[in-house]
Amino acid sequence: FWLKTSWFLVVSPCTAFQRQTMSFHRAMAKYFAGRTMQTTPHIIKYSQPNENQLQAFRRQVLAPAWFSVFKGPMEKWEYMRSVATMRNYGIMADDATNCRNHIFERAMELLPEDIKTHRYRRAMRACEFSIRKTHLPIEEQNYDPMIPYMAPYVEEAKFQLQEEQELLGFHLWDRKLYTGGTSGFGERSMFHTLMSW
Repeated sequence: FWLKTSWFLVVSPCTAFQRQTMSFHRAMAKYFAGRTMQTTPHIIKYSQPNENQLQAFRRQVLAPAWFSVFKGPMEKWEYMRSVATMRNYGIMADDATNCRNHIFERAMELLPEDIKTHRYRRAMRACEFSIRKTHLPIEEQNYDPMIPYMAPYVEEAKFQLQEEQELLGFHLWDRKLYTGGTSGFGERSMFHTLMSW
């Protein structure tokens, strides 16, 4: 009986004090809320920040002139040069991508045999042209090397890798990088794409 009574005596004054404190804070909150409601509300306008005359001149005059005189023609020249180089060697843009990328490696496994064979033969022909310092005949250069023939296989490889990571509970931050001559994926090369981040 004494313990229950003493506990009640100890707890009840604290609870009464908390009630007084809460009522004080409630009164202060009501005061400030009523005061702020009397003022005009601040309306946030979703617009671009105001720019001075120099910034407006740069955006309206200098940037379009820079793009039309230098940046646009330079990007077009780089694109046309890369297309011409690929046509000279008889390869596609997807043939020149890094095949050691983990997504691209999976996409290579998904390729049908005929596309694999065409890819391999184009690469060997390009190596031979490079060694002999020659190029594909002009009449055979009338194709578009920028057609992404591996795009559906790359997308399927992304979905497969994502599904495997979700099913296995795999996270990039808790994998074994390189222990005992083998990575967490069974790769034996230290400089593989998965381990060179």
